[in-house]
Amino acid sequence: MDDFTFALENKNSVDIIYFDLAKAFDTVPHSLLISKLYKVGIQGNLLSWINDYLTNRTFTVRVSNQYSEEKHCTSGVPQGSILDFHK
Repeated sequence: MDDFTFALENKNSVDIIYFDLAKAFDTVPHSLLISKLYKVGIQGNLLSWINDYLTNRTFTVRVSNQYSEEKHCTSGVPQGSILDFHK
């Protein structure tokens, strides 16, 4: 950030790249997420809790008064949950 501020104050051009991660967690397979968390050092009870929280989740879709059949959710994190990156 200091380099950015310095460049602006000295009227230098600044290139910025933005990454929109808002929907990234909607498509991450649970198995990949658990594997990555393990590799960065999240292990033991915390990793077990996250795995249990994500495993065996189901969902249905409602349109008017009709409901779809229940499906297993194997990717993404529950919207509005503590794991929801963009809430």
